[in-house]
Amino acid sequence: MQTTAPPNPTESASPRSSSGFSLLRSVGSRLFLSVVGGSLIGLLGTTYWSYRELTRQSENELLSNLQVKAESLEGSLNTVEYSTKTVADALQNLYVAGERREQIYVDLMRRSLKTSPVGTGLGFGQPPTSRLILPDRQFAYPYAVRDKSGQITSKGGESDPGDYQKRYFTEPIAAGKPVWLEPEAYMETTLNPPQQLVSTAYSLPFYTDDQKLLGVLSQDLEVGFLSQKLNVPAMRDAGYFVLVSAKGNLLAYPPNPQKALDLTPFPQISNYQGLWEKIQTNLATGEKTGVLRWTDAEGKSAFWAYQQIPNNNWILMAQVPESVVLGPVWRFLAAGILGAVIGASLVQGVVVFLFVRRLNQRLQPIMDECNRLAEMNAKSEELMSREDELGRLTISFYALLGQVTVNERRLRKETAKSAQALQALQQTQAQLIQTEKMSSLGQLVAGVAHEINNPINFIYGNLPHATEYAQDLMSLVKLYEATYPNPEAAIATYQQAIDVDFLMEDLPKMLESMSIGADRIREIVLSLRNFSRLDEAEMKRVNVHEGIDSTLLILQNRLKGTAGQTPIEVVKDYGKLPLIECYVGQLNQVFMNILSNAIDALEQYNQRRSREDIAANPSIITIHTEPILKENSVPIAVLISIRDNGSGIPAANQSRLFDPFFTTKPIGKGTGLGLSISYQIVVEKHRGMLKCISEPGKGAEFRIEIPVLQENKQENKSPEA
Repeated sequence: MQTTAPPNPTESASPRSSSGFSLLRSVGSRLFLSVVGGSLIGLLGTTYWSYRELTRQSENELLSNLQVKAESLEGSLNTVEYSTKTVADALQNLYVAGERREQIYVDLMRRSLKTSPVGTGLGFGQPPTSRLILPDRQFAYPYAVRDKSGQITSKGGESDPGDYQKRYFTEPIAAGKPVWLEPEAYMETTLNPPQQLVSTAYSLPFYTDDQKLLGVLSQDLEVGFLSQKLNVPAMRDAGYFVLVSAKGNLLAYPPNPQKALDLTPFPQISNYQGLWEKIQTNLATGEKTGVLRWTDAEGKSAFWAYQQIPNNNWILMAQVPESVVLGPVWRFLAAGILGAVIGASLVQGVVVFLFVRRLNQRLQPIMDECNRLAEMNAKSEELMSREDELGRLTISFYALLGQVTVNERRLRKETAKSAQALQALQQTQAQLIQTEKMSSLGQLVAGVAHEINNPINFIYGNLPHATEYAQDLMSLVKLYEATYPNPEAAIATYQQAIDVDFLMEDLPKMLESMSIGADRIREIVLSLRNFSRLDEAEMKRVNVHEGIDSTLLILQNRLKGTAGQTPIEVVKDYGKLPLIECYVGQLNQVFMNILSNAIDALEQYNQRRSREDIAANPSIITIHTEPILKENSVPIAVLISIRDNGSGIPAANQSRLFDPFFTTKPIGKGTGLGLSISYQIVVEKHRGMLKCISEPGKGAEFRIEIPVLQENKQENKSPEA
């Protein structure tokens, strides 16, 4: 260590003063201070600008996460709305088709709820004072519910009359359109054991074509599903989502899920009354989405992003602590300031540049492929334009996921349409085959009737002349006998050989029998020609009894019995009917199908009975007809009842009698199309009614009602049959 002598005070004073003065006044010092001051001012400005920009980006990231979650939630709500409207369309179609069996609607509720991905309950009720779908039920409410394990329970029968005073029934009717109901807690008694549920519901009224109310259909969505769907961090593995109803009740609240189950009002939590009022003010001015800062009652500041769900005006919010949003901002600014102070900004800039470029090289192909597959819309592109690489990648991924969901839904819809089209094609094909068979039968019967009619007309026309000639010849013989009472021996011998007296007595009887037989053949030909009108395409005013009699004539061979079959008696209880307007051949086809089924049923029934039982209770088919009158005694329809005294139809089969391809006959003896086609002819072609009434062991009765006039035609008077 080197030591030096202390300087002389008198010598050192002047140089130090001169040196300090020159340092303060030199051009280099002023330039240095100016550069330092300008750098500090620029650094402060850059820091402030960076703070504002990074804060805005963080808010945009939070808002982007909220919008992605809102789109997902909106998609789920759209799924509920779409599936509910689809079920309503099915209910209208069943009503138009004349379906009045309650079990069909119960099964529809169960199947529809089974295919709904988010619904927890599905049911509809009809106004008790206007029961169009199920007229036999005053308080009908077919319903299906899914428990927490996924098991679906459905029911029908009489419902609680109080259900028709509940909001899910009254509000849609009052609004005249579909509504989302405010969530409420209730005890679901359909489940076993009963469960306490908290649900919202999408309820819609559905009407007939002339705007008559058929009922109200509701699909439930449990609040627990919403809480589960939103139970994810809002941003950067922190924060949470909150879902609030339009009236301010909690629907999903991950910090305390029980508050959502209790439907606690959101403004009653902490000091969120002011926050809620501010959000409501922004919504009233048209700002459906935005970001707010708010400090709770404990002094914790947080960012709140909100967005209104258009389906039901619910508010989806995302809460993230201020430290999560601004923490990265302050850390970044601190690193920047420190880097400027220590001169490492350039190094950091190079490192960041290389890192970002490398990251872009890795992420850009992925984002491009996601964008290509997702078919980005303008809104997503706008969001991506103000996001970083990870934010754009997140948006691209969720857009791709949304596109996959849309494509899957579209694929399911197209698959369902294809299945319906295939079923309709198969049914149409079967109907065409049956119609062609009946048309061919009609042509064959018409040809046979024509061929028989020509010779029988010749015979029938000559019988009166033959009778007259025979009478003349017999008169001549009697005159000869009176004139020549004692003929020659040869004539007497021949008279005795041919028994002239018997011939004179029997010949008129023989001619009368031939005349009766010819009349009978003409009646048969007339009935065959009447039945052969299967291919007539226009409606005509006809006598229903003629069609029934023609059908019975065709089936006469089966009715009179054979060596192996017992004869079947037909009892005709005909009323005085007006002529009805109908498709003659198609209506004859209905009579043929129902009477053939009755004969088949009686033959099968007789095979199980003893001869004594058959003798004591013979097989009978009773055909009853009567007019259905208005209050002024004007006939508006006719009733045709065809009843047999066979074994009856099992209750399990009665609900499926008119379904296409349903048959209980052995293979090769039945196609299952007869009653289905008959139902379409009566209900769809003639706007009538066809139903079956049967009890096991008491036979079966088919009741057909056909309007006298079609297409609302009115006449003052109808001719009588």
